[in-house]
Amino acid sequence: MSGERIPTTNRNLWLIAAAAIIAPFMEVLDTSIANVALPYIAGNLSSSLDEAVWVLTSYLVANAVVLPMSGWLSGRIGRKRFYLLSILMFTVSSFFCGIAPSLPILILFRVMQGLGGGGLQPTTQAILADLFPKERIASAFTLYSVVIVLAPTLGPVLGGWLSDNWGWRWIFFLNIPCGIAAYCLNRALQPEKPHDHTKDAPIDYSGLFAITVGLGCLEYVLDRGERADWFASPAVCTAAALSCASLLFLVFHELFRARHPVLQLRLLANRNFALASGMIFFTYFARYASTALLPEFTHGMLGYTATDSGMVLSPGSFVLLLFLPLTTWLMKRIDHRILIISGLMVTTFAFYRLSGLSLQVDYGAIVKLRILESSGVALFLTPISVLAFSQLKKGKNDAAASLYGLFRNLGSAIGISVVNTMLVRDVQVHRTYLVQNLSSSSTLLSGTLKDRASYFSTLSGDSRTDATVRALGWIHEEINRQALLLCYIDCFRLLMYVSLALSPVAIFFAVRKRPT
Repeated sequence: MSGERIPTTNRNLWLIAAAAIIAPFMEVLDTSIANVALPYIAGNLSSSLDEAVWVLTSYLVANAVVLPMSGWLSGRIGRKRFYLLSILMFTVSSFFCGIAPSLPILILFRVMQGLGGGGLQPTTQAILADLFPKERIASAFTLYSVVIVLAPTLGPVLGGWLSDNWGWRWIFFLNIPCGIAAYCLNRALQPEKPHDHTKDAPIDYSGLFAITVGLGCLEYVLDRGERADWFASPAVCTAAALSCASLLFLVFHELFRARHPVLQLRLLANRNFALASGMIFFTYFARYASTALLPEFTHGMLGYTATDSGMVLSPGSFVLLLFLPLTTWLMKRIDHRILIISGLMVTTFAFYRLSGLSLQVDYGAIVKLRILESSGVALFLTPISVLAFSQLKKGKNDAAASLYGLFRNLGSAIGISVVNTMLVRDVQVHRTYLVQNLSSSSTLLSGTLKDRASYFSTLSGDSRTDATVRALGWIHEEINRQALLLCYIDCFRLLMYVSLALSPVAIFFAVRKRPT
């Protein structure tokens, strides 16, 4: 590593790392744990489910705003102080979320919770990058990857169990003991970073304003767009326009006007960091899109319960956890670029097989394909992160981690938004195509109609006319199901193309030769 390491005296690096990962675990867990509790929250606080969705949206917007600023904030007030304040704010806000008497108050403290949690992931990554020597950095990033992978997998399961057995408020109270432990351990163990003289520089108010408006509005558009029919909604149109204008201004201002930019976009001039940021955007685009698609497919198309649909993802996630240490071992022996390409080819094959799903697929087949996809992710996740920080100048890890985290989170949000939009918009196209290929003279159609009418007549004693009407209704529903199935196939095919297109990009990483 070329990054600036923190003096740690005789402290145990792994103990410091273990203390550091508690906070991002909480934060990532909270991005998914509240999803399954929304019906409980809506009912208990006398609101509609659509209003309760703001519990999720408000957190994500606040999180997105703070995340890219975390490197700058670390420099302004000191990284350890910023980290401890973030943990404290997140923990206290969790308590007030748990006792909130109404939905508006809950949303207010979810915003505060998101502001506190936004800087935890990138700051933890920067701490690990500065703390560990280059020969051990892969192991440190593997530990971090375990947290990022495990937390969103546990979130829905844990949130559902707590809501069913203890009440929805406990999904927030759960953060309190974890937050106290994280604060105390990091205060005692986390070393101070050497003084950053740029923290006394003038504040980039224009950059702060542009980030807040641009990313806040973008997160609103991505999260609420599909529910509000995208650009048919004046609110979504306004938010999209504000986001575009603010982000364009941000790029221009940070590159050409700001003497002390809040977002150091010039880091993208570093080839490895730029390639890694782009790759992490698209790999998380595919990973989170797949994570959203599989439970929706099994629940809506195959009739699985919500619990069984969630369990489809669990084996793959735990296999990923088992493979990550293997990747660390392989990274000491195999060129990082080969691991990245190999992992992407495995995920490409998994998405190819998922694009051949049918309504007769069984549970075991889906789980195996998810395990295959997760195995590929395990091969490239840590190497990409290590290469991202491998050639940065001293003192740049905080700013780089913020920017890298921004690409990761945007990729996740956009991936989910894209596939959800495809499922809603493309179904009508496929349905029209299927209907056009059916005609009243079709032997298949007439035979199916006759068979189903006979079945309904025998089953319930309907008259021939009533049985025929029911058979036509069944055919109508079957066409809708087939059309939706084709949409899922389109989505997985898109993810396959994304994963395949990324594979050759890994060749362009600069990798230092290992000493012989």
